[in-house]
Parts: sequence; C-alpha cells; structure tokens
Amino acid sequence: MGKDTIADIITSIRNADMNGRGTVLIPCTNITENIAKMLLREGFIENVRKHREGGNLFLVLTLPYRRNRKGSSKTRLNLKRITRR
Repeated sequence: MGKDTIADIITSIRNADMNGRGTVLIPCTNITENIAKMLLREGFIENVRKHREGGNLFLVLTLPYRRNRKGSSKTRLNLKRITRR
C-alpha cells in the first residue's frame, strides 16, 4: 500500500469487485481497521476478519455479490474517493 491508504483500500475493493473475487486481503493497521468497520456498517462489504500470515496481520474483507440469471457475478460497488479542499 502506498501513502494514500484510503485510496489504496478503495482501489483494492473496486478491482476485486470487477474481477469477481469474493474477498480482499489488506494489511491490518488502526486506520485500515476503522475504514473496514465503516465500510461494513454502510453495507459496502459483508464481513471483516483478521488473518495472520507469516507474522503479519491482515484484514480479509468479504464483498457482497448478487447473481444474475446466468449465474455470473455482477459488479455492484460504486466506491469513489471525494476530496474537499
């Protein structure tokens, strides 16, 4: 993740949604944990859990999906970062 943590999380979620993946793995920090809780509360993700791998702590975000008639996943998340200056 780069310097813009919020944009990195949003981009990771958006990319996973476009590629039909059901989960996103992001590094666990206080900031990312609070952002994930906010996204969970607002319904952008279905679940958040912590995962330890090789001594590092990650958050696993589960994305919501709905199925169309053909059974394929449809992109439904419309996440954007809006800044005010």
